Amino acid sequence: MTAPATVPLVVGHRGAAAHAPENTLAAFRRALEDGAQTLECDVHLSRDGHVVVMHDESIDRTAAADSPLRTGAIADLTREQLDTVLLEGGEKVPSLEELLALTTVPVFIEVKAAPAAAAVAEQLLALPAGSPAAASTVISFHPEALAEIRRSVPQVPVSYLVGAIDEEALRVAGELGAAGIGPAVDGLSLAATRAAHEAGLRVNPWTINTPAQLAVARACEVDTITTDDPAWVRAQLAR
Repeated sequence: MTAPATVPLVVGHRGAAAHAPENTLAAFRRALEDGAQTLECDVHLSRDGHVVVMHDESIDRTAAADSPLRTGAIADLTREQLDTVLLEGGEKVPSLEELLALTTVPVFIEVKAAPAAAAVAEQLLALPAGSPAAASTVISFHPEALAEIRRSVPQVPVSYLVGAIDEEALRVAGELGAAGIGPAVDGLSLAATRAAHEAGLRVNPWTINTPAQLAVARACEVDTITTDDPAWVRAQLAR
């Protein structure tokens, strides 16, 4: 059985997305300043094989009104084209390589598109053993992406993202050799968390932005708190 942390670790969801444009270097820097103990990002693969940090499949939602390029699927765009995209506040679309070089804490790297897993594995394999990013975890809703990570870099832990913890989710996580499971906080129960802990899994719920959600997460003895506002969660946990 994996015992929960006495105080859960605070994970900056897309950085500190409540205070800076999500999944930008500015958001990740703000999360670190605000006390995040882990960062969370989302990654896709560009047309020419670069690992791109962005949540959506396309740039359409997050591209600024004055961006030279405002629409397009990441899988159809080259890194050179993505470099022309402006996000809110003049931020650029980061690469995973930039984030891994920036961070001073581990990262939860969410593989949004399964084909990106092999490229993510390659970057993690190249990290110096003592770097903060070397302790990162790959997370995904796609079991095939996590299986690729386990094959390519078995030393890198994975966490299986799910809507809810049930027998099937626990079975898949076990088959993957996952270190954790990441359910939505809404609907999370203490019984589900304890079942996951009994299976040797850390419980990493998403995404906790209200006092009610934080109360549920704490009552359910979770291991991490993923939030858009790390400073707020740190202050609440310190009370």
